[in-house]
Amino acid sequence: MMRRAAACLVLMQGVAAQTVLSPLRVAYGAVPPSAHASLLLPFDARTAVAAFWSGPDFVVVADQPLPALSHLSGDHGLFSSPDVTVLERATVIRLYLPAHPQLSFSRQSDGWILQTDVSGHAGASSAPSAGSMPVFMPGAVLFPQKQAGRVLMLPDPVSGQRLLIAPSLGVTGGVPQGRRAEGYSIRPSLEGLVIAADSPQIALRGTAEGVVLDAVALEPLPVGEKEAPSASASASVAMHGADWVWLGFGAAGGGQKASSRQPSRLDSAQAAFASGQPWQALRVLDRTPASEAPATSTSTSTSTSTSTSTSTSTSTSTSTSKAARNDTAQIAGTFLHAAASLLAGHTGQAQDLNDARFGDAPATRVWRGLYLMQTGQNSQTASTLLAAGFAQMQAYPAAVRALMVPQAATYVARFGDAASAALLDPQPDESAYDLARALLQARAGLAETARVALENLTASSSAQTAAYARAALVGLMLEKDMLAPATAAEAYGKLLENEGQPAALPSGPKATIRLGQAHAFALAGQPQAALAVLDRVLAGPDVPEDVLSSAYLAILRGLVFPETVRGAPAGGAALAAPLSAADRIGLIAAHLPHVEDGPAKAKLLAGYGRLLLADGRLDAALAAFGQAALLQDNPVAKADAEDLLAQAALQAHRLDVAQRALDRARHPGLPEDLATQCAYDAARLTVALGEPDRALSLLERDETDAGLELRGQVYEAQKRWPEAVLVMGRLATRSVPEDGVLTEPQQELVSRLATDAAAAQDSATLLRLKGWLAGRTLGAERDERFAMQIRSIKPLSPAH
Repeated sequence: MMRRAAACLVLMQGVAAQTVLSPLRVAYGAVPPSAHASLLLPFDARTAVAAFWSGPDFVVVADQPLPALSHLSGDHGLFSSPDVTVLERATVIRLYLPAHPQLSFSRQSDGWILQTDVSGHAGASSAPSAGSMPVFMPGAVLFPQKQAGRVLMLPDPVSGQRLLIAPSLGVTGGVPQGRRAEGYSIRPSLEGLVIAADSPQIALRGTAEGVVLDAVALEPLPVGEKEAPSASASASVAMHGADWVWLGFGAAGGGQKASSRQPSRLDSAQAAFASGQPWQALRVLDRTPASEAPATSTSTSTSTSTSTSTSTSTSTSTSTSKAARNDTAQIAGTFLHAAASLLAGHTGQAQDLNDARFGDAPATRVWRGLYLMQTGQNSQTASTLLAAGFAQMQAYPAAVRALMVPQAATYVARFGDAASAALLDPQPDESAYDLARALLQARAGLAETARVALENLTASSSAQTAAYARAALVGLMLEKDMLAPATAAEAYGKLLENEGQPAALPSGPKATIRLGQAHAFALAGQPQAALAVLDRVLAGPDVPEDVLSSAYLAILRGLVFPETVRGAPAGGAALAAPLSAADRIGLIAAHLPHVEDGPAKAKLLAGYGRLLLADGRLDAALAAFGQAALLQDNPVAKADAEDLLAQAALQAHRLDVAQRALDRARHPGLPEDLATQCAYDAARLTVALGEPDRALSLLERDETDAGLELRGQVYEAQKRWPEAVLVMGRLATRSVPEDGVLTEPQQELVSRLATDAAAAQDSATLLRLKGWLAGRTLGAERDERFAMQIRSIKPLSPAH
């Protein structure tokens, strides 16, 4: 383990000292030809992969869960013991190769093959690198990886640093040399793109054009390049940004109509959009004939006239100018169509708002926030983008503003962090913002003011606003202990019934009410009811995917750690009807896939693994502890999970797994109790491997109960009876009381010590035990055996 730690330290020092990271092939030198090894990874054509170094480990990440690889094995060489962890959405394969041999990684018909590259050429292909040609765009960097898989976020297996991984479906050649930039670094890789994020702002996402990296914050890091102002825009439009040009907000009346020509269909669509009719804008754009479709920038025509060089130049200039206008019109039409689709409720046609061209530019990223909001994606990303663009949206024409800003304000008030919520102040003094205003008052601690405002809104003429207000009112009263959890759950149920209301319950408030009811059921100690309600909720604008994941996490945490439930008695569960271990395990297993991977899930998995271990489900416990260790970014928590994995592996007689886990668990900064437990488990492993003397060496200074117990076992196995008596005597002295009835474990301990003493012919210890017991029983069978051991003592004096 010390060699592994040293290798990691050398690597990190090298990274910190260079702007360009060392190429993979020269990192640690080569292996001799005799060490040639290969490993076939049977990934199908739908599985994308990334491959890179993490300290002494070579790591392969697939963007699919592949349980069949759990028992993957290589040849008898370098790749003989791959460590495979199957997550809900990925599979991670680690190979401990501290010498960093030169490797190649290539696509075969039956999968990918990893092998030592004795030719001296690291990598697998002469194809252009996926990450060596980034395109710097306004506010973002595009990596044109056309066959990118699902973007994954995992902690670095060694350092715990957040890694953003874009696996590839095809051969790209990876990234031969890494690079550093503000807030992140590009890791060298043999395949796929791997970004080490130094800043929490840094994010990575897949688009049709490739993988896009940007910074999401109210004051984002300078990723990419600054947006250049449009040369064709008027001064009033340029002061706003490209969004005003493309949406047609620059001219009075909305459209960008030129006085020297008839309005085009784009002009008409812009005018309709600016007047608050996105559906009409879509109708205009969707019936644009092919003859009027704007040309692309690559369709520049050249005059066929060659009479003079002047006429040729003039014709080419005119054609180029026309192509530029057509290109501008096409971009405007694409953006307008996407924006109109979003506001008209056709989110499937609004994907362009999330692409590399519009999603990160300062003038249009607020529209990406709206897209993420409407499609139920990460609420923190969406609310940050919306809050940062709140003033920008408020400057839009009133008809457009009414369609987007009130719902954006309510969304940020519900899900945004404190800094984002602060940017909503001041809000327009309009009734459309009353719900957001009440929610912000509740967040600010003005509970009574918020309660009155919400009660007033329950009588709103808008069925949707009234339903939202009723749900928020129940939630506020539950939070402030004005309602008991069971009563709140019942109140939410009545809201879902919607009795006495003039209109049907809209789908948005229905999802919000169900989320609240699940939370109330969980607080009332009814996890089954809570999960049943939550299973009927789909991610959307009212329950974003991360909020839904957090709701599942909270309920499952109550099942794994019952003492964390609000109102639980000290040391006990707050379940209204206590569940059996099998029922708890079944509920957890069925709903774990709904919790997104990360450190919070890692803690949950560690507790879940303990439940499985106690129930004797060793294979499931091994999987849970392995996932917990991989997903944990805190070194101490990671070491604890690795040690739990080792304990489960020892019980399952998976000594290879236990050895790897204990190697990774060793860390110089571990708390004393955890370090002692790791040492104890390492000793247990050496005993299982048939190395008792090594185990005794490891336990030499271990005076814990577990350490003494194991030392006693080793001495007994070696029939070293005097040493066994000394160790077990110390354990009995601290564990067995001088008076009172003995428990079953205490009776067993005394009987064991007596047996060791008899074998050592230690009469003094046997007599001390007789006096210590003072007539107390060890159980009928043990009492009889102990009497025989006492009778075997040769009298030392008449008193005996």
